[in-house]
Amino acid sequence: MSQINYNCDFPGIVQTDETCFRFTDKSIQSNERTLFSNYWREQINLYGTKVNYFVNTYNLLSADNFYGEDTTKVFAAPRQIILAVTLNENAIQLSKFGFESDDDLTAYIHISSFYDNFFTLSSVYEKQFNLVEPKAGDVFQLSEYGNDRPGDRQAKYFEITEKLDQDIAQINNLQGHYVFLIKAKRLDYSFEPNIPFNNLTSGISGNSQIYEESFAGRLSGGINEESQRKKDGYDQYDVDSISKNDVFDMSVNDTDVYGDYY
Repeated sequence: MSQINYNCDFPGIVQTDETCFRFTDKSIQSNERTLFSNYWREQINLYGTKVNYFVNTYNLLSADNFYGEDTTKVFAAPRQIILAVTLNENAIQLSKFGFESDDDLTAYIHISSFYDNFFTLSSVYEKQFNLVEPKAGDVFQLSEYGNDRPGDRQAKYFEITEKLDQDIAQINNLQGHYVFLIKAKRLDYSFEPNIPFNNLTSGISGNSQIYEESFAGRLSGGINEESQRKKDGYDQYDVDSISKNDVFDMSVNDTDVYGDYY
């Protein structure tokens, strides 16, 4: 006499923790996840907006990790992609209550769409661990949304602050990974190379501001010089050791009035 399989033959009678079917079993739902991937791609292409995307060419060798900045950074030439964007333009309302808030937005980009558009920037991404993904510091312009602003104003620029590939409540249907969820804030522009913002280079009179001289922004002929490579073995230097031995060494420098290093 064969034993009855209560889990499969009588699913309403549960006697063990084993099941013959689970909706979230990724090993049997590849077709369903492909369907969700195509759904995300279609929604973004149908209801998204074209943007000019500028990849930050951040380089570990030129960055100053001590101060946490890259003063010689430049941006790659813009490429057009489609983002599904949700704008949160409430900075003015919040300022009434004493909160300082920039314009911010949330956007979605299909993972494979981003890769297909940017994988050819191998010279940039090979210095960034070959991760062809959006990252904090990249900039994009809402070029299509703002191309007919009144007063010849320029479309807004935003700087990415966060990129997520996992938010199961929003983007990970059936535990799949289909899109990047991007959070960005209004770009605090400071004449970054290759980002056409001021009216001297873009010819957009709506960006003109009140100033005392006949020009504003970067001086004529101003460039960002290429940074020098760091010296070999730079990572062997330890600021604590140097401070202890060379600066606060009581036998070398008479600094006892300031107290001991420890």
